[in-house]
Amino acid sequence: MITATIKKEHYTCIITDGSKEILADEPLELGGQDKGFAPISLLLSALGSCLVITLRMYIDRKEWPVEKIEVKARMENENGEDVFYEDITCSGTLTDEQKRRLEIVAVKCPIAKILTKGHTMISRVL
Repeated sequence: MITATIKKEHYTCIITDGSKEILADEPLELGGQDKGFAPISLLLSALGSCLVITLRMYIDRKEWPVEKIEVKARMENENGEDVFYEDITCSGTLTDEQKRRLEIVAVKCPIAKILTKGHTMISRVL
């Protein structure tokens, strides 16, 4: 479980999983203090980190010669729909077929699956 807490300071938020903390905030131009990642950046961070971990597991299992995997994740609104883009760079020698396989694996990472299917959100004020 994740707990997010905000007090009076606009809009710095402490996020904890019980043992670790990170800060979220809005940029100065939106009235925040720019002390942490903006919420959308945290969402993209979850996507990017899940993707590189998923790809590292796959690449290691296949024993492909890849030293580093980097993902640049962004979201754009196109015709009223949010579209996620993941630009993946692997340092190592991969064939075109291996690169295509990684593209297939990429959309199967757990966070990508969550973001690309319908969900129910239940919010309760306690």
